[in-house]
Amino acid sequence: MYNIVIVEDELIESESLRRIVSQYVDNSVVHEANTGKKAIQLIDQLDQIDMMLVDINIPLPNGNQVIEYLRTKSASTKVIVTTANDDFDIVRSMLNLKVDDYLLKPVKKSTLTDAISKTLEVSDVDIAASRALKQSVGEMIEQCDYHRWHQFLLNALDDACAGTPSGISQRKLLTDILELLHQHLSSLGDKGLPAGKKVTAMIQEISQSGITPGAYFRIMTGLLSIGEDVFDHALKHFSGTMSFIDRARFHIEKNILNNLTLDDIAARSFVSSCYLSRAFKKMTGYGFSNYIAARKLSVAKSLLQFSDLRINTIALELSYQDANYFCRIFKKETGMSPSDFRKIVAPEPVNSQAG
Repeated sequence: MYNIVIVEDELIESESLRRIVSQYVDNSVVHEANTGKKAIQLIDQLDQIDMMLVDINIPLPNGNQVIEYLRTKSASTKVIVTTANDDFDIVRSMLNLKVDDYLLKPVKKSTLTDAISKTLEVSDVDIAASRALKQSVGEMIEQCDYHRWHQFLLNALDDACAGTPSGISQRKLLTDILELLHQHLSSLGDKGLPAGKKVTAMIQEISQSGITPGAYFRIMTGLLSIGEDVFDHALKHFSGTMSFIDRARFHIEKNILNNLTLDDIAARSFVSSCYLSRAFKKMTGYGFSNYIAARKLSVAKSLLQFSDLRINTIALELSYQDANYFCRIFKKETGMSPSDFRKIVAPEPVNSQAG
């Protein structure tokens, strides 16, 4: 996800730039300022600015002064200057500010997209991947597919933690997903504001500090909480039809860390316990209890691999009151004890792993 700032005082030109940027880089968040003062406020407010489009002749402080201020905060932000003056002296005066490109107004669409592609190194593959990600996230929310969402999100979290050369890019994928959630929540107005603040805080933490073993569980539960906010709202406005099996799976995902009983889920699915039990096995191929155990153990495996929680603590967090019972269930499912599993998937000893 890219943070892009447009600094332009001409309304028509600003709208044109925003439309082109939004269409070409649709994994972007576009911020606008029509004065130098507002541009400086954005520089102070945003943790990261990937690219800034600056009109040199904006009201004071002018574009040159805005870029000078930006460089005191960030040396990595890409800068494209726009101006109606074809004056080489202006270009020469900005060389020491590390300006990446210089475009004459009015800026043509093809000229701007070429400049963005060169400056941000955005490829057609990147654009296609971004659009696919946006479509996938939108479909899961629109269809209230909570089960698929949790698998998708927690896989992204685990991939972001993996100690591989792609770890950094996978962490960016996770923050891109969160940026898309933030856009969705922003579209809900005031109703999405509280959850939107959670997302912003989560993006800042992951971007600045990464995902350490000590922070993994807190980040996981934060993501689950955000998902609950998003899907509770989605369910209220779901326009399709949801079978009682899908409704049961929805509430299982919503309460994945809690103690789940057949009676509770049946009540929330508006069917009897006996009927849900029979139909659940027939429709999913899993017995109700086995399905819940499989979902909880999937979370447990991630906690064993990426968090520093003790095994006893993991059992409690998954609402197993008896850690020995948790260990038996885990061994039945995986063929090994939680401690042996942790030794294999997390070779570096976790100081607090003893149960």
